[in-house]
Amino acid sequence: MKICIVTNTHPTNDVRLYYKLAMSLAKENEVYLITTNGVINNKLNPYQMVVDASSRWAAIWQLGKKVRDLKPDILICVEPLTLLIAWVLKHKLQLKVIFDVHEFFAIAFSERFPRFLRFPAYLFYQVSLKQLLKIADAVFTVNREMEKQLLSGNKRITSIVLPNYPVKNVWDYECNMPGSLEQICEMNFDFIYIGGLTEDRGVFKILKMVSILKQDFPFLKVLIVGKFFKKEVEQRFNQSINDYNLNALIYYQSWIPAEKIGLLLKRSKFGLWIFNPKNKRLQLSTPLKVLEYLAAGLPVLTIKTPIMKALIEKNGLGICSAYQSKALADACAKLLNLKQSEYQAMSDKCIKLTENKFNWEALEPELFKIINGLNSK
Repeated sequence: MKICIVTNTHPTNDVRLYYKLAMSLAKENEVYLITTNGVINNKLNPYQMVVDASSRWAAIWQLGKKVRDLKPDILICVEPLTLLIAWVLKHKLQLKVIFDVHEFFAIAFSERFPRFLRFPAYLFYQVSLKQLLKIADAVFTVNREMEKQLLSGNKRITSIVLPNYPVKNVWDYECNMPGSLEQICEMNFDFIYIGGLTEDRGVFKILKMVSILKQDFPFLKVLIVGKFFKKEVEQRFNQSINDYNLNALIYYQSWIPAEKIGLLLKRSKFGLWIFNPKNKRLQLSTPLKVLEYLAAGLPVLTIKTPIMKALIEKNGLGICSAYQSKALADACAKLLNLKQSEYQAMSDKCIKLTENKFNWEALEPELFKIINGLNSK
């Protein structure tokens, strides 16, 4: 069976799309991951293909042409716009359509508007998306809340929750160290944060937290890995490091390929996932990075929300804190003061839970059940 995965935003080496969905499906199928950027692989299944595109709409056109040429049995769409390809080609090619949803699209769209317009914007996007979904035969989501928002009352579409669990032993393999990481990979860090660098993702809370900690922990080392989306946030970040005099404690590394992240996790002791709980999109999801911390044996300091409490506190994998700098600093101090035996027990528990439950391989039977079920219809 031939399967195409199409995306107009993710690269061909995207962790979920390539290392999870494509690699799993390629065990029994011929799989093509088609996007607008990334590496090209025309020799090994799953194949990685890149189309030229000067704009978002040009990308949809080019992606559609490539799908038409390949004539797949199943088309997996990743963004709402890629569902337009399914609308055009589904009946012409007699293919089955799956929508793989990683994000709360309607909530993210509404955040672009002033507060008084956010709810109408959310409703508009959600209604439009549900119309587009009529073309889908199945939907994959990363959590139950996402499934509920998209498919409440819809009995026709088959759905399954495929959380972004890490691949088993994902950080055990050896990979080449880029020259840019050579110096930082010779250091050890107390805390690491990996993710987007925005105010709502707590980047300034982390800096304030470290400024509180530095008196009692003068040799603290915190590694921040990520991408700034706004120039003003980057400027404020750099200024705050100077204002708090954190140049010897904070280390910044710009975004690196997903397959290299393990190099940095292995040099770290604890993972940070700090976010504003008022941001509904961040509150309702379990980020892949948190699960990757756990897979690497890193206990996590995070914000106290129902999802994080159920994952981190309930399983003894770290500490959940209030979204306040002093509370975060106190939680950090508690982790830093763990005895080595206590730390090792917590770290081992992170790895064990990942190996036994929170791993992608555990989801594969349900994935193949859906895929084979669609093919038999």
